[in-house]
Amino acid sequence: MKLIKISVLLLFAFGVLIADTSLKDDACVSCHLEVDEDLDVPVMSNMVDDIHIQNGLSCADCHGGDPTAFDDSDAAMWDDESFIGTIEKRKQPAVCGSCHSNSVYMRDYSTSIRTDQVDQYWTSQHGILLQKGDTKVATCTSCHGVHGIYPKDDPRAPVYALNVPSTCAACHSEAEYMAEYGIPTDQLEQYKLSVHGVALLDKQDIYSPACNDCHGNHGAIPPDVSHISDICGSCHVNNKNLFKESSLRESFLENGLNDCEACHGNHEVPVPTDEMLNWKEESVCLDCHDNTDVEAKEMALTFYQTIDSLKTQLFSVEDLISIAERKGMEVSDLFIFLEDAHRILIQTRTNIHSFDLDYVSKTAEEGFSVINEATIGANKALGELDYRRKGLIIFSIIITFSIIALYLKLKAMQRK
Repeated sequence: MKLIKISVLLLFAFGVLIADTSLKDDACVSCHLEVDEDLDVPVMSNMVDDIHIQNGLSCADCHGGDPTAFDDSDAAMWDDESFIGTIEKRKQPAVCGSCHSNSVYMRDYSTSIRTDQVDQYWTSQHGILLQKGDTKVATCTSCHGVHGIYPKDDPRAPVYALNVPSTCAACHSEAEYMAEYGIPTDQLEQYKLSVHGVALLDKQDIYSPACNDCHGNHGAIPPDVSHISDICGSCHVNNKNLFKESSLRESFLENGLNDCEACHGNHEVPVPTDEMLNWKEESVCLDCHDNTDVEAKEMALTFYQTIDSLKTQLFSVEDLISIAERKGMEVSDLFIFLEDAHRILIQTRTNIHSFDLDYVSKTAEEGFSVINEATIGANKALGELDYRRKGLIIFSIIITFSIIALYLKLKAMQRK
């Protein structure tokens, strides 16, 4: 009964499809609709919204054969020289590339679409291993799907931003499948806990980086030591530029440390906190340095204390301004100081990547100056409030005595 229902649904769906597209004259479709009834994973079931079908392509454009041979399966497939049938993994890049690498052909569908995907793929770790005969590696269909390929901005697509981690994990999280490659398989679990993973998967922020943003799409390859900061720097530009000019850059390279990764990690990137600088248990500095390294300890603690002081003073003046605002004082101009102070606090945290005490101190001084201006303004507003209160008390006393005097005067006039 269940099989009958599935068959009916498939026939209904493709009845609509065939009625609305050129596939109504396609022998591949009419035959495979019947064959699919006996398959656990029907070939045609996901093709209704396939981007290729939507753009007028058919089965024969990928698999070859004669789609007009309705009554002769041999003529439709085996007797036709163009027939490919099931596309072997090692041939997929060439088959997909016959269209996707043709800039003239692809221009008819999009003026902005890239046509270097196959060239990039052959430079990737996947492509390199495929050329060596390893058919376990990912090819086009491993990431994009087979029948039922959706645009990358379609939430159903395996390469849609929210789906990329699970798509990569289909291979990379399978310990048995990945055993021969000698690489970890816990990347997805780590990523889910990271600041990037939480933003993407929990908060649904599709602009947060996923696997492909760091490793690449078609040219996927692990970033080497000297290029880690370039990868992270595609988003964290200032951090990258400051670190590249810092005194620690060469030391990192000499010791084989991966720029950003050495302090922040790779897949499980935690939310950075000021405690990472404090010379205590949570300090990342202690991963390389110890208490005998006086210079490193002094720098880390100076950075920490500078930021902590800036942060403490900022929170204090925020409370002061909030009190003045709640008491009805006009303090809107002071919020500009707060915005500047918050910006400078962020900038100070960023500037520690220069590992330059004077540079960080100079930035922080701007913040302290702005906070001081805000504090003066807040105290002035609260001082004016006290002045108004005293004035109100004095005025109230004068009014009260005036009323009493007037009352007594009226009484005296009435007696006369």
